[in-house]
Amino acid sequence: MKNKKVLYIVIVLLIIVIAGLLFFSKKQHSENNQNNLNQPQTEESNSSATNNQTMVNCGKAEDPRCFMSRMNECLPVTTEMTGSDNKTKIELTILGIENDTCHFQRKINDAVDLNCYFPKGTMNWDTIDQTFGNEKGLQKVVDSACKKGW
Repeated sequence: MKNKKVLYIVIVLLIIVIAGLLFFSKKQHSENNQNNLNQPQTEESNSSATNNQTMVNCGKAEDPRCFMSRMNECLPVTTEMTGSDNKTKIELTILGIENDTCHFQRKINDAVDLNCYFPKGTMNWDTIDQTFGNEKGLQKVVDSACKKGW
């Protein structure tokens, strides 16, 4: 009999502790949400819009994720690479969305050699790789997007 009473007391105490933790957790969550509501939303929106339109320099392409994450969304980004001869300077730049296309430029030794306007959804690493002559099955896409004579 005595063991059952102890067991009931332990169960009741556990229920009280759990209920208290849940109450405290919900109160903290409500306070955090209230604080977030009091923050000006325009700052975050403006910051987000600015970040999307600001050119990001990813440096020497040591971390390809920097370039690729922005390239996939056609956000302004630039990176530099060195050709296989270890002398040729290659600069890849996404200038952003222009007339519903993704504006891409490639410079070789500081001279623009490709100026392309890729349709939405076609700008990816395979497309860039195709511009270097590496067959990815996208030559028609590259030919129609890139202006000749640069």
